[in-house]
Amino acid sequence: MTKTRVPDSFEEAALEIVRTLSAAEAARIAGLSPQTMRDYTDADRPGRPTLQTALELDVACFERMGRAPFFESYSRQLAARTRDNQRPVGDVLVEALDLPGAVGRLLDLIRRSRATKPGTPTTISPSESNAIMKAIKVQRRELDDVEAAVAAATK
Repeated sequence: MTKTRVPDSFEEAALEIVRTLSAAEAARIAGLSPQTMRDYTDADRPGRPTLQTALELDVACFERMGRAPFFESYSRQLAARTRDNQRPVGDVLVEALDLPGAVGRLLDLIRRSRATKPGTPTTISPSESNAIMKAIKVQRRELDDVEAAVAAATK
């Protein structure tokens, strides 16, 4: 059974990299074993990639699909933990570029929650529901950021 991962977690970022590059390719890039790469996707397993390893994997992923999962995860976790601090409104395009990644993660969570046997009704577990709801909140924050940038850029 597929584990549901917390949106914006490093485990979710590692899973996205393994899905994009494969565990073997990611392991080759990072100089690690494929099992270590798979362990990085599991919150119940010890260990996380170093910043240098995350950077190398993000570079490879960015070259392949135009996204950097560890960077995105880190940025969102930082924003969530510093939400009370006012930050300057960003450029409209820069803020809008966050939307595709957030939408992709939401769609991926929904797809995985619907992975049932053909002919059986689709139900989702409470943990899947929680993960999807968190991903929806990320969407709202991203849209709020774009809206603020548009409002700030309007003369």
